[in-house]
Amino acid sequence: MDVRRLGFPYQYQAQVPHKGVYRVTVQLSGGEQGVKNLNLYTGRRNLIRRDLEIAAGETRTITFYSHVCEYLSVVGEPARLDQQIRISLLGDASRLEECLKSVKIEEANVPTVFIGGDSLVADYEAEYPYNPLMSFGSWGQNLPQYFEGLAFCNQAHGGLTTNCFKQDGHWDIVRDNIKPGDVFILQFGHNDQKRRNLKAYVQYASNLRWYISEVRARGAYPVIVTSMSRIPSRDEDGWYDLLKEYEESCLRVGQEYHVPVINLHDYSFRLFCEKGIDWCRDYFMDVTHTNDYGALLMTQFIAQELVRCGVEPFASHRNDFDGKPWRPDVTLRPRNAVSSDEKEERPVLPHDLPKLPYADCQGIKQERKLKEAMWKGLLDPCVKYFHPFDDLPRGQFLYLFFKAMPPAVRKPWSAPYCDLYRYEWDAQNVQAAYDSNLIDESTTPDRHFRPDDALTGREFLSFMVRSLHPVSEREISMEDCEKEAKELGLLWEGYKPDQPVNRADCAAALAELMDVAARR
Repeated sequence: MDVRRLGFPYQYQAQVPHKGVYRVTVQLSGGEQGVKNLNLYTGRRNLIRRDLEIAAGETRTITFYSHVCEYLSVVGEPARLDQQIRISLLGDASRLEECLKSVKIEEANVPTVFIGGDSLVADYEAEYPYNPLMSFGSWGQNLPQYFEGLAFCNQAHGGLTTNCFKQDGHWDIVRDNIKPGDVFILQFGHNDQKRRNLKAYVQYASNLRWYISEVRARGAYPVIVTSMSRIPSRDEDGWYDLLKEYEESCLRVGQEYHVPVINLHDYSFRLFCEKGIDWCRDYFMDVTHTNDYGALLMTQFIAQELVRCGVEPFASHRNDFDGKPWRPDVTLRPRNAVSSDEKEERPVLPHDLPKLPYADCQGIKQERKLKEAMWKGLLDPCVKYFHPFDDLPRGQFLYLFFKAMPPAVRKPWSAPYCDLYRYEWDAQNVQAAYDSNLIDESTTPDRHFRPDDALTGREFLSFMVRSLHPVSEREISMEDCEKEAKELGLLWEGYKPDQPVNRADCAAALAELMDVAARR
């Protein structure tokens, strides 16, 4: 496929009277010269058909279904009802608008597939001229191309956990629109594992059970997809990925509740290990997020598994499309582009963040510093609630700390702590802190790092002050750290050495630490 000629899309939109399911019938024409490599999208770049070839003088009629309902487009803002049916064409044609001969929109009654999840599932726009190698993509926005007679409604968003999807209002949209016979297909895990309170077999599993029960109570059908693997890492024991426990938790809950589980994690991990890191670079934007090539690869597997396992209504609504995922065109990579496996996982952000999105931080004394912390990349702008006055566990704190003060090197797990192990998310940050001589031995008694204990004020100052000194000069007592922090203006209002630090004070102090470090 010569994607270099695909350039810019032609877009069409029509107003519908109210929310609900609509049948959309489009008639496409090959015109006088014919058209190749034509892709048909709806909504937020949801792929309906791809790689269409229409000969000169030929017409093609395609019918698909669209579910119009509310959507949370901006974090912190109310859900918005956009009553537009959007159609986009992208392909090899001199005048794409001539390909769209007619559009017919009618109210319909077919099952809707609601999709919930995080950035691995969410809808992404693309920058143009279109470059699939450099465009974020997900399986959520690509699934419609494999099925007919089903409407799709993707409510996934970046940065969400199984908690955030409920708390931030995304589940409310599903709850208010789902009906008997519909489906709720969900994938979470990448962000859950970064929260100490969402461990795989405890609260994460509890949340999966909650979604299953809520969906079934409305006469609809739940389907679980395990989280896609990141680009794997390798140590002396072989390849590993940090999401294995979340895969196993999904499988356990699926078996317990007799819910279909599509094991995307196992498939993707095995595939990436077999192909190797060099191969993965052409399918990823960073170590976590796929480009459009990777998204198509994951989507094909999910569609095949839904049918192979007899999951309804997918199995009875499979269309005859048999296209293979695109092969990456590596000539599309910009010169001097950083390799995807060298890029840290990062949230995919909207272009404009006019204000702090957190509903629970408006008017608090730390609000100005929290805005500064967000501008500096310390905070996640993809969720509605920050929980500013909650304690911050020591393990989770390091994830935030290293956004402010990145470690010079990251090594495989070998730290001497008994309450962590190498294949959990926080272990890599604890290892980096250990190697960087940031951990005061007095805070890790009996070989325990205490990752679930609340970070105290004195412990926080120790991390901050040590980070401002060369690694070889970081054997600084807690008392001296406190003294130096006071001289540097790093103490916050209400500081108490032996009391837990709340999330707002921690983020504000780290923003200040970045300024101090820049001046040294």
